[in-house]
Amino acid sequence: MRLLYRGAEADVFRGEWCGLQAVYKLRKPLPYRLPELDTLIRSQRTVHEAHMIHQAKLAGVSAPHLYYLSPQESLLVMEFVKGERLKTLLLEAGLTKGRVAALGEEFGKSIARLHAAGIMHGDLTTSNVMVDGDALSLIDFGLAVHSQRLEDQAVDLRLIKETLTGAHNEVSKQFMQALLSGYSSVLGSARAEAATRKLAEIERRGRYARVE
Repeated sequence: MRLLYRGAEADVFRGEWCGLQAVYKLRKPLPYRLPELDTLIRSQRTVHEAHMIHQAKLAGVSAPHLYYLSPQESLLVMEFVKGERLKTLLLEAGLTKGRVAALGEEFGKSIARLHAAGIMHGDLTTSNVMVDGDALSLIDFGLAVHSQRLEDQAVDLRLIKETLTGAHNEVSKQFMQALLSGYSSVLGSARAEAATRKLAEIERRGRYARVE
């Protein structure tokens, strides 16, 4: 297998599973935790992530197929999602405004489907979206949770907005406008406007906190 990513909590490898291209996500032991507690936490988080991926797919969101789950090994084997990361795509020179808008709208629809099902992704960045043609897939549900709170929906939106501003400033305004348009088309204008108002409120609180 080939190492794709080494994270603080888990290592991600590319390999094969029964002849299929696959991703192996292995949560590794952390030495600062008691061994018994560490094993329990890693096992629970692995099962939880698999559950959230399944729930996302039931909500109509494109996400990796699950191939294998081992709570004992803290191992999750998933489909290798083909395509290019949205982060890489948005950094390409010559990306047309039409393409930016189309990507933003599709991303917004995916987020709205999650939120309509009471799922908060928890790590909505352009690194966690794969693009294959016109199709978008969300990956890395390790921080996903169930919630119906408007504040949690707004926090999801705030993270992607901050990511766009920080990493994709040239297209951030257009992309975010398209994202919110797609979001509204799925959730309805009333619910989408409530989420964006809450987003603005959270941003104001953040500014006041920095001033103080």
